[in-house]
Amino acid sequence: MLSLGAILVQNLVTRVGDRVDETMDIAKRNAIAGLAIGLMLLTAYVLAVVGGAVALADRYGAVPALFGLAAGFLLLALIVLGVVAARNRRERERRRLRRRELAARRDLMAAAATVAVRKPFAATAVALALGFLLAPKSRRDDD
Repeated sequence: MLSLGAILVQNLVTRVGDRVDETMDIAKRNAIAGLAIGLMLLTAYVLAVVGGAVALADRYGAVPALFGLAAGFLLLALIVLGVVAARNRRERERRRLRRRELAARRDLMAAAATVAVRKPFAATAVALALGFLLAPKSRRDDD
């Protein structure tokens, strides 16, 4: 006969094991489906580019059509690069501001701890004030 604690631990381990197996099966299935979908999208993209090249070659000639497509894709790549660089710069600035806020919070907490050691009643007031001041903000306010 197993103790109640052993039964609860065995039940917990079994549940966790079942969830891990289920999650792994879903992840494998999603990975296979993602690869198949990606291959089909890549094939469609290549066929669309070849079709566009053939249509432009029929109208303007082979060399101007290929150079036109190359210039168009180069322009598109530069636009995407600019968007990604701007987004990275914005995220870097956000991380820097978050680090600065966190450092300020740590300094305030250290000051509160110092006051708590010397004056317990004042520490209670400081703790309440810090609690309201440093309360977690909604993520929606950042965006």
